[in-house]
Parts: sequence; C-alpha cells; structure tokens
Amino acid sequence: MIKENILTKIKSNIIKFNITTILSLMCISCSLVDQIDTKLKSLTNPKENNQNCLNQSHNLKPSNQKSLEKEDIISKLKAISKKLKAQEKKDNIEIAKIAAAKLDFLDTFKASPYGTLYKDEKIVIKKIIYSSLNYNTQKINTLKEILEKLYQYIDHERVPPLLIYFLHGTAFFIQKELEGCLELIQNGLHNLKQNEFELLHGALEKSLTLKQEFAKKLNETIEAYNQNLYNIKTDMKQLTWQIYEVCKELGTFKPID
Repeated sequence: MIKENILTKIKSNIIKFNITTILSLMCISCSLVDQIDTKLKSLTNPKENNQNCLNQSHNLKPSNQKSLEKEDIISKLKAISKKLKAQEKKDNIEIAKIAAAKLDFLDTFKASPYGTLYKDEKIVIKKIIYSSLNYNTQKINTLKEILEKLYQYIDHERVPPLLIYFLHGTAFFIQKELEGCLELIQNGLHNLKQNEFELLHGALEKSLTLKQEFAKKLNETIEAYNQNLYNIKTDMKQLTWQIYEVCKELGTFKPID
C-alpha cells in the first residue's frame, strides 16, 4: 500500500512546495515594495514645511513612476508570452513528428513500478525534455537508453524512485510553472496589482532560467554518456549521480541518497 502511494505523496509534496514558493515570493515582493516606497517617501519629504508646492510636485512622482514601471513590466510580460506561445506551437508540431517516427518513448516509459504519470502530465514533460534536446532523434534515443538503464539499476524497493524526481519533480515542475505564468498573462493580467506584476515577472524569469539550466545539464549528461566519461556507460553509480545532480539543483526537492 505504501509503494502504491509513492507517486501520490510526491505530487502532494510538489503542490505543497508550489504554495510555499509562491508565499515566499509574495513576502519577498512585498518587502521590496515596502523598501521602494520608503525610499520614494524619503525623496519626497520636504526639508522645510513651507515648501507645499514642491511637496505636491514630489508626491506625484511615486504614482507616475509606478505607472511607468507597471507599463514596462506588462510590456515585458507580453513579449515573453509571445515567445512562449510560439515555442508551444513548435513543441506540438515537433512532438507530433517524433510520435509519427515512433520515437516518443516518454509516452510509454514508466519511471516507477508503483505509479504512473497521467497523459496530460506526460505532454508537459515531453515539451521540456524534447525541446531541451532540440528534438534531436539521436539525443532522444540516448536519453531513452539512459533512463531504461537507470530503471533497471535503481532499487525501487529501498528508496523513492529517482526517475520520478527527474521526470515529475524536476522536468514537469519547471515546464508547468512556465505554463502557469503564461496562462495568467493571457487570462488574468488585467486583474493584477503592481506588486503582483513584479511577482509574476520575477517568477517567470526564474522559471525561464531553470528551463535553460535544465536543458544545459541534460545535454551535458548525454554528451558525457556518448563520450563515456568516467565510464558512465557501465558505472551505474556515476550515471545515477548525473541524474541526481539535475534533480538536486533544479528540482522541487532533494532526492534521497
């Protein structure tokens, strides 16, 4: 019964992590806004009480500045949104090609004998993994070989499955965060406040950076495997460590050693 609930517990942990992350970002964002407001007020406080006209002029600056900042952030968010939509369209086309060529191994791959990923979750994972490999069929086949080797090597009885951490706790998490930001930009941008614009922009930039780092580390792992660095093709501990490092640095939480 415990084994059957592994995937459910992992997903629950990810949801808890997301809530904690959002609340932390909100606290950080509110703190930054308070600091900005304090600095603006210090600039607008008059040195002499009889400078009322000058005070009114200064007091208009924070509002104008916030308006300009908001417009700038909205412009940046819309520009990023446009790129993400173009990427999403390309992902759908390329994934269809991969499936037609019968190379879509993620569609049937099981990361653990005690749980499975839902279809919509697999679609999200395919988008980030295949695009990270630039849809290169040789790299896709190499990754398939790596994951299948790890599946056979990992002791599923002893520890929560590393491959679940890799596919769901890392790849899925990063891509899903991006898609969540994109949906908010498209459907809820007009309802956001100033600090929420800043929060969204910060979260989006962070997710984009994580996706770039994920692609970099994934390609480095495949390159190391192709060159058999540190006997990685036969040394399963070394191969496991490569995937572990990706999860530890980029995932939602650390896998167990």
